[in-house]
Amino acid sequence: MAENIATGLDAQVNHTLAVLRDSVIEGDIGHENGILPGLSLRSDMALQASGRYISQEGRLLTLDVTTQAQGDWMALHLSLGGSDYTPHGFVGLACRTAAPEPIIVQPCLRSGTEEGFVDCFFDKHILATPEEASHLDALPIHNRSNLPLHAPWRELIMFLPVHSFRWSLHDLRIFVV
Repeated sequence: MAENIATGLDAQVNHTLAVLRDSVIEGDIGHENGILPGLSLRSDMALQASGRYISQEGRLLTLDVTTQAQGDWMALHLSLGGSDYTPHGFVGLACRTAAPEPIIVQPCLRSGTEEGFVDCFFDKHILATPEEASHLDALPIHNRSNLPLHAPWRELIMFLPVHSFRWSLHDLRIFVV
């Protein structure tokens, strides 16, 4: 039997993603959707978002979203836990996505602070097109003023379109090195 216990700052989130990858989960989309512990889809109530999400074995997540009105945001939230990034150099993500119509997804690292939180957006947006494509981006930890080295909690947030769309997140890996 292979050892399946991973350690490191990225272990918790990559375990959540592995559970999703090995599961078949589906549900209706509303204002706030807890997909798995540590993984949720949330949206501005003004959007009046509806639709379905599905996770098929071997793939992460497909979102089929319909919006009825205008709103400011919709996002996939993935908990990274609390952490000290001092001894590390980069935090990043690698993913594969596709969408029937081109859409842009904007990844962000949100870190908890005493005042609330601070967002640090990745330099590259994820472009999803009909042809499956890979995306890789990393934030240098020590030269971003809006990326605290210590945080009681962190989330990877993928800001999604605020109009109706279909998006498939085939794979996602998080790394802290």
